[in-house]
Amino acid sequence: MEDRPEMNDGRTSITAIMPQAASFGVVAAARALYSRGANLFGRVYSLIVLLILWELIALIIENSLFLPRFSAVLSVTWANAAKGELVTDIGASMFRCLSGFTLALLIGAPLGILMGWSPKWDNFWNFIISFTNPIPKLGLIPLFILWLGIGEASKVAVILAAAMFPILINSYSGVKGVNKLWIWRAATVGATQGEILRKVILNAALPHILTGARLGMAVAWIVLLGAEMVAAQTGLGFRILYGQQTFDTRLVFSGLLTIAVIGFTFDRLIVALSSRMCRWYFSREDEPGAAQ
Repeated sequence: MEDRPEMNDGRTSITAIMPQAASFGVVAAARALYSRGANLFGRVYSLIVLLILWELIALIIENSLFLPRFSAVLSVTWANAAKGELVTDIGASMFRCLSGFTLALLIGAPLGILMGWSPKWDNFWNFIISFTNPIPKLGLIPLFILWLGIGEASKVAVILAAAMFPILINSYSGVKGVNKLWIWRAATVGATQGEILRKVILNAALPHILTGARLGMAVAWIVLLGAEMVAAQTGLGFRILYGQQTFDTRLVFSGLLTIAVIGFTFDRLIVALSSRMCRWYFSREDEPGAAQ
C-alpha cells in the first residue's frame, strides 16, 4: 500500500515529461524543415532573380517583339496548354528525344566501355570516333532526310548521332581512368576477366558514364530543336519556328522555356540517379576501396 504513491508520482513525472519531449520533437522537425528550405532557396534564388530581372527589363524596354514580359510568356504557355497544342508538342518532342537518347545510350556506353577495356577495340574505333565526332550533327539532317524521309526516323537518327558521342567518350574515359590497383587486387584474389569487368570496371566507371548520359541528354534537346525546325508539323521546335514566322516572340520564348524546364527535369533525374548509384564517388570523407 505504501508503494502506490511512489508509482503515482512516477506516472505523474512521466506525464509531465511527455509534453516537453513532444515539443522538443516539433522544434527539431521545424528546424530540419527550415534548414532544408533555406538550402533549397540558396540553390534556386539565382533563377528567381533572373526571372524578376527579365520581367523588369521587359517593362523598361516596352518592346514585346524584342523581349516580351515573363508574365506574358506564361500567359501564352497556359493558353496553348488549354488548347491542347502544348501537350501535343511536348509529347512529340519527348518521344523523339527519348528515343534517340535511349539508342545513343545503348550504343555509346557499351562501345565506350569495350574501347576502354580492349586495346583491339580501341585501335579499331579510336580514329573513326575522332574523325566523325567533329562533324556538325545538324548538318546531317538533310542527309538523313534523303535516306530516311521526313518522318520520325530521320529526327531520331540525328539525335542518336549527336547524343552518342558524349556518352561514348565519357564511358571510354571512365574505363581508362580506373585505378589499376583495384584491377590488380581483383586479379590476385582469383577474379576472372568477366568478373573484373562487371564488378570493378563498370562500378568504377559508372559516374563517368552517367556524366556522359547527362551531356548526351542536353545535346539531344539541342539537336531536336534543329531537326523539328527543318521537317516537322508538331513539336516544340516546330512551334518555335511558327512563332518566328508569325512574329510572335512570346510563342518563341514559350517554346524555349518549355524545353528548358523539361531538360532541367531530366538533368536533375540523372543527377539524383548518380547520387544514389555512386555514393562512394560523391562522398568527400572516404575514397572507394579505402575500407578494404
